[in-house]
Amino acid sequence: MRHGITSYNLKGRMLGQTDIPLCDIGIRNVINIAPKMNHIGIRLIYCSSYIRSIQTANIISSVIGANVIKRENLKERHLGVLDGEFKDTLCWRDVVNNLGEKNFTPEGGESVDNCLNRFTNEMKRIANSNLDGGNVLVVSHGGVITLFMRYMLHINNNLSFLDNCDFHILDTDRRGNFHVSKLNVSLI
Repeated sequence: MRHGITSYNLKGRMLGQTDIPLCDIGIRNVINIAPKMNHIGIRLIYCSSYIRSIQTANIISSVIGANVIKRENLKERHLGVLDGEFKDTLCWRDVVNNLGEKNFTPEGGESVDNCLNRFTNEMKRIANSNLDGGNVLVVSHGGVITLFMRYMLHINNNLSFLDNCDFHILDTDRRGNFHVSKLNVSLI
């Protein structure tokens, strides 16, 4: 699941490792979808260590009663000089368009490979520690989730990008391999 909306998201600013909270709209959206998640049977919630992800997880937890576990490796990609910049600024447009390319690393930022390795290894740890059944929710960030879907699960289309509070449903087999069940689920 992608965290709830922030002021940066509303303003069209790139948000990597800047640690900002949800805005009022984001909080309301998460509060509104949390009761709708009761039917999913989530027994644990994992989230990144950023406040926007923690707030999203805690609001959902308060409604469905699942424990929250923070994981550093679920954090967003480090965008370097792009963090906080406006996406549609002419001087950044080409750089923004290259963010998803395997061979591109923004100045001062994190490569796609490093980001993917960290996130994918954490997802595998989560899957392997929950093979006994039951659903878990992972609350993370739009950029890193999109990279994971694109390169690890070979889903490269508009449905692999998540709006705030939307999620993909993945299944795992006994070896911890991921399989897509549903893309871009919205409860808003």
